Amino acid sequence: MSFSTAGIKDDGERMLPVQNGEVSVVFSRHKFAYKYVSQFVANKSVIDIGCGAGYGCKILSETADTVLGIDYNKEAILYCKENFSAPNITFLNIDASKHFEPETKFDVAVTFQVIEHIHDINGFLEQIKRIVKPGGKIFITTPNSDINNGKESENPFHVNEMDYKRFKTVLQNHFSSFKISGVAFAKKSILRSVVEKLPFYNLGRKLKRNSGLKKIATRALNMTSYRIIESNIEKDAADLLAECDN
Repeated sequence: MSFSTAGIKDDGERMLPVQNGEVSVVFSRHKFAYKYVSQFVANKSVIDIGCGAGYGCKILSETADTVLGIDYNKEAILYCKENFSAPNITFLNIDASKHFEPETKFDVAVTFQVIEHIHDINGFLEQIKRIVKPGGKIFITTPNSDINNGKESENPFHVNEMDYKRFKTVLQNHFSSFKISGVAFAKKSILRSVVEKLPFYNLGRKLKRNSGLKKIATRALNMTSYRIIESNIEKDAADLLAECDN
């Protein structure tokens, strides 16, 4: 499938969907999270906070009653409208890190791969709680910093990456009831575990999405299939996924 770029880039601030002939391990992981959570939004009103390129809103709209996607970037919202419009989706240019007042509260909020971009995490979470109905659900994903083995993230847009323990502490300060799961590779692979430790492994991330070598390696290492895990989350999960009761 081909998408209009609408002036935005896959530069680490937001994730663009793959085009025809492309492969992206990270996009596959992000898409999986939306697919997983879509089972919990049937016939509900949903807000996707920091919707980025809008592909997640499209996935959620297949089961949700209505979806509102918001993002602070005007070009991103234009991209969303050009590529992922649907009768039950609305896209608005709103900065979620600032106060905003929707006309009605939502049954569900999702904010995927956003919290690590936010300086004021506590204010951000309080804002989300305020716009979700009492008894509603809030789903949050963020990269698991433990998988970097203590190294700083290479993403310049990330200001608050968290490991499992810190993420849990943050959530405990805002929610009396929540569960943290992990997004991990669908199958363990001895070959992948060996390759991940080799010096050239990180160079693969710099290959273009349409690189033939990237496609072969991704397929051989089974790196585009994911599952939800409930144990060994600290070390096995690429992303942390929280389900919070408002």
